[in-house]
Amino acid sequence: MKKLFILTTLLILAACQQTEPTAVSPTTPSTLFANVSRTAGVVNTRQGNDRAIGQAWGDYDRDGWVDFYVTDTTGPNTLFHNNGDGTFARSLHADTVALPNAYSGGASFSDYDNDGWLDLYVVNWGHNVLYHNDAGQGFVDVTAQAGVGDDANGQTASWGDYDNDGNLDLYVANWACYPECGRPNQGDSDRLYHNNGDGTFTDVTRLLNGKTFGAGFVASFTDYDNDGDQDIYLVNDEFLFPIGNKLWRNDGPGCDGHCFTEVATEARADTQVMGMGLATADYDNDGDFDFYFSNAGPMTLLQNQGDGTFADVASPAGVDLPNGIAWAATSLDYDNDGWQDLYLAVMTTANHKGIPANPLFHNNGDGTFTRVASGSGAADVGATMGIATADFDNDGWVDLLIGNMLDGYSLLRNQVGATSDNRWFSLALVGDGPVNRDAVGTRVTLTTADGSIQVREVQNGGSLGAGNELTLHFGLGSDTSTSLSERSTISQLMIGWPNGRIQQFDNVPTNQRVTLPYPVDAAAEAAQLAALYPAAEPSARTTDISPNPTPFTISLLIVAVFILAALMINQYQANRKQWPRWGAVLGLTMSLLLFGIVWVKAHSPTTDPHEALAQLLKRANATVPERLPPASTEKVALGRALFWDPLLSGNRDTACVTCHHPLEATGDSLSLPIGTGGQGLGTERVLPAGARQVLVPRNATPIFNLALAGMDTMFWDGRVQGTSETEYDSPANDDLPFGLDNAVAVQAMFPVTSRDEMRGQRGNKDIFGERNELASISDHQWPIIWQSLMVRILAVPAYRQLFAAAYPDVPADELGFEHAANAIAAYQMETFTFLDSPWDRYLQGDKSVLPTDALAGATLFYGKAGCAQCHSGPLLSDMDFHNIGVPQVGPGKGFEEPFDYGRARETGDDSDLFAFRTPPLRNVAITGPWMHNGAYLTLETAVRHHLDPAAAVANYDFSRLSDVMLEEDSGDTAVHTAALSAPSLERVNVDLTDDEVSLLLTFLHSLTSPAATNLSHTIPDTVPSGLKVGGN
Repeated sequence: MKKLFILTTLLILAACQQTEPTAVSPTTPSTLFANVSRTAGVVNTRQGNDRAIGQAWGDYDRDGWVDFYVTDTTGPNTLFHNNGDGTFARSLHADTVALPNAYSGGASFSDYDNDGWLDLYVVNWGHNVLYHNDAGQGFVDVTAQAGVGDDANGQTASWGDYDNDGNLDLYVANWACYPECGRPNQGDSDRLYHNNGDGTFTDVTRLLNGKTFGAGFVASFTDYDNDGDQDIYLVNDEFLFPIGNKLWRNDGPGCDGHCFTEVATEARADTQVMGMGLATADYDNDGDFDFYFSNAGPMTLLQNQGDGTFADVASPAGVDLPNGIAWAATSLDYDNDGWQDLYLAVMTTANHKGIPANPLFHNNGDGTFTRVASGSGAADVGATMGIATADFDNDGWVDLLIGNMLDGYSLLRNQVGATSDNRWFSLALVGDGPVNRDAVGTRVTLTTADGSIQVREVQNGGSLGAGNELTLHFGLGSDTSTSLSERSTISQLMIGWPNGRIQQFDNVPTNQRVTLPYPVDAAAEAAQLAALYPAAEPSARTTDISPNPTPFTISLLIVAVFILAALMINQYQANRKQWPRWGAVLGLTMSLLLFGIVWVKAHSPTTDPHEALAQLLKRANATVPERLPPASTEKVALGRALFWDPLLSGNRDTACVTCHHPLEATGDSLSLPIGTGGQGLGTERVLPAGARQVLVPRNATPIFNLALAGMDTMFWDGRVQGTSETEYDSPANDDLPFGLDNAVAVQAMFPVTSRDEMRGQRGNKDIFGERNELASISDHQWPIIWQSLMVRILAVPAYRQLFAAAYPDVPADELGFEHAANAIAAYQMETFTFLDSPWDRYLQGDKSVLPTDALAGATLFYGKAGCAQCHSGPLLSDMDFHNIGVPQVGPGKGFEEPFDYGRARETGDDSDLFAFRTPPLRNVAITGPWMHNGAYLTLETAVRHHLDPAAAVANYDFSRLSDVMLEEDSGDTAVHTAALSAPSLERVNVDLTDDEVSLLLTFLHSLTSPAATNLSHTIPDTVPSGLKVGGN
C-alpha cells in the first residue's frame, strides 16, 4: 500500500514538472537602449545638418520630471517639457529661448542666483545668452546686466563654485587660435567669470595666468586632488594651436583674488591631441576622479594616480578606439552594477572607411572595459557629436540624449532594468545657506554591504556642449553573497558639502530617488530623514508561474487519477473486509497500461507525411498569414498613378516601377539596378554611351505580399522598421512626418531621396534639358526634398484631383509626401498580394494540392535542412538579419566600399557585419537574381550556397555576372570572401544529396502564385504628368 502511494506521488510530480511556466514580467529587451524619440515626442529638433552638441537637462518647472533644451546652428533652439508619462512636448516657453538667428553651441541649466529655479545659459558663435527663470513662468534675457555675453566661438559652459562662497562661477570654453590663424575669432580667450552673488558676474580670466588662449572645447570643475576645492581641467583641440590640455590646481584665496596654478605638465595631463569631449568620473572606484577625452584618433584615459599625477591607460583599458574621430564622451553606469561605464560619440572614422558607430564600453571592474559588441541600441551610425545623460522617466536607469550631425537629436531609453535585478540609488542634492543651490562640488561616498565604495561629485557642464542631469546616480549591483536585507540598504552614505560639512547616514534603503536639502536648520534635517527613510513599499515585480499543461502532462494526470481511484477502492475494501485486494492490483495494472499506450504514442514517429509536416509547421509557427484590410479605392488609384509616373524622379526619367516592374516579377531581373539615367527595362536596361555608371548598390527587392501582417522590416538592411502603433526607425529619424500608415509607406518615402535611384546627381538636367531642382538639395534635407517634390506633383491638375479624392478631409495646403507614400503603399499592397500558391492552399487545408515531391521538399525545408531557422512564421521569414557568407560582388555601399556591411551600417554592431534581412520566400522561384547583391543568377546556386558558403564562394563563377557588374566589382579575392571571416558568420552543418536539393527546389516552386506570373493587366495606358509610363 505504501509503495503504491509513493508511485502515485512520483507520477503526479512528473506531471507537474512537464508544465511550462510563463513569466509575465519582466520581458527581455531586444537592446540595452531603445530609440524612443518619436513615441516620446522628441521630433523636429533641428532644421539643418550641422553640429548637434548642445543638449541640457534640467527640471526648469520643478515638477519632479527633468526637461531638456537642445540647440540648432541653423534654426531655433528648442525647449522640451517632460510630461511625466514618458513623453515630451514643446514647452510653452520655447519661443522665449529659441534664439532662431544664433549659431548655438552648448547649453546648460544652473541656478546661478540661488532662487530655487534653474536658469539657462546658451553659448554661441557670437554673443552668449543668459536666461533668468521667472519662477517657472518663463525666461528673461538678463545677459547684459549679468555681464556674461561673451562674443566668441563658444562651445561649452561649465559651472563650479571655485571659491566656495555659495555662488556658482562660470567657465566658457571658446574655440579659437592664438595669435593668428586666418580664421574668425582668432586670438580669443576662454572666459572665467566670478559670480558676485547679486545677479552679476566679473570676468576673472586673468586668474588663470594667460593659459586660456587655445581651441577650447570643454572644461570641468572637479576636485582632482581631493583637497576640498574645485580645480579646473580644460580639453583643447590641437588642430591649429598645439598648446595641450590645461589643469589649474585651486590653491585657495590670495593672488589678487584667488590662486590657481597651472600644473598640467607636472601632473602629466597636458595631452596634445585634437581633444573635444570629456568625461570626468572615478571609473576605477579608488576615490579620485579620472579624465576620459576624445580625439581624432586614439582616445585618452587619464587615470588619477592619487598623488597629483595621471597616467594614460586608454590602450590597456580597451577604450582607445584608434580609428575613431570622436566628439563628446560621457560616463554612466548603464547596467547599475556599481562601475561607471563609458560612452563615446563617434562622428566618423579616421580613414573615412568602415562604420562610425558609437561604442558603449562596459566597465569590467578590474581596470579594463569591454566594448558591447552587439545589442547596445546606442551605436548610432549617423555622425554623433553630442551626448547628455539623465534618468528622464525616473525609473532608476540612466538614459541618453544624443546629438547627431545628420539626424538631429535622439532620445535613447535605458531598457536594462526590464531584466536586471541590480539595485540603484539616485540622489538630488539641494543647497542652501552657504552651499550653492545646485550643490555643485558636493562629494558623496557610498558604501555597500560587501564593502564596495563609490564616489560621485555634483558637476555641471563638464561634457562637450552639454549639461547632464545634476542628480547623482549609483548602481548597486545584486550581490548574492549578502542577505536580502543587506542588499536592500546602503551601509553608509557620506555627504561632503562644499563648505566642509560632512554628514553620514547608515542603512539607507535602495531603489529610490531622494531629494536631500542642505541641513541649514532642524526642519531641513528632519526633511533629510523623511526623504532617506520612507515607508516600505511592496515590490512591483511579479512572475506568473501558473502551469501550462502539455498533452503528455494531462496523460500523466489521468494515470494518477486512475491509481488514486484504485487506492480508494482498495482502502474501502480493506475497511469493509468484503472484497479481496485484487481490485487495487487491477487498477494499477490498467493505469500502467494506459500510461504505456500514451507514452508510446507521444514518442513514436508518425508514418503520415502530412501529420509529420504538421508537427514541423507548428514548431516553425508556419500558419496562414493575415492579410491587412485594404485601403480605399481612391487611395489605391492615386498610388497607381504615382507608382508608374516618372515625375517623381529628379530627371523625370525613372519611376518606382523601373526597379519593381510587374513584368519582371516586381523586380528588375538585374543583380543590381540601374537607376536614374538608365534606359530600357529589365536585363535590357543600360546607360547611354558616355554616361557615368552608377549602380544602386543593393538588389531590388520584390514587392509581393506587402499587405501581409508582419511586413514591418523594409530594405535589405532594415533601415525602415516599425508599425503605426510603435516607433518607426528610419533614415530620417525625427524628420519623418507623422501620419504614415505602415512600414511600407515609410519605405516609399526614401527612393525619391536617393541620388542613385531617383533623385539624380548634382548638375543633372531632366529629359527636357531643364535644371533638376531636386538634385540641388543637400543630402539628408529630407523635409525640403519631400516638400519640393510635392510642389512638382501638385502642379499637375490631375494629381490635385486624385489627392482630393483620396484625402477629402485634408486641405490642399496640408498635403505632404507622406500622403503620396501612403497611396503608393496602398497600391502595392492591394495589387501585388496573393495567397493562391499551392503552398498557401495547402496551409489553408487543401492537402491534395501539393505534389509528393513538393511535400517531401517541405518536410526537408522545415526539418533536416534547417531552412525554417530563418525562413519561419507566416511570412517564411523571421524578419531578422543574418550573415550567410554571400560573396561581396559589386561596388559595395557607403564609406566601406567595396564592402557592404549590411545591417551593421545601421546598428554599428560587429555581430551584424555582412548580415542582411531574411527575405520572405513567396514567389522566390521567379524573383531572381538572388541575395542582397544579386550574386546568384539561379535559384539552385543560391540554395546550394547555404549548404557550404565557403565552397560556394571559392567556386563562384564571376563570368556569369553582367558587364556592368564586373566593371563595378573590386576584383579582390579578399573582398569577395570577407563575409566568411566575419565573427557574425552563421555556420550550417547540413549535408544534402542532390536529390534532396531537387526536392527543396520543388517545394520552393510551390510557393509561386499563379496570379503573380501574369501581371500585364496592371500596366496603365497613361500617367497624369503625361510623361512616358514607367519612365525611359
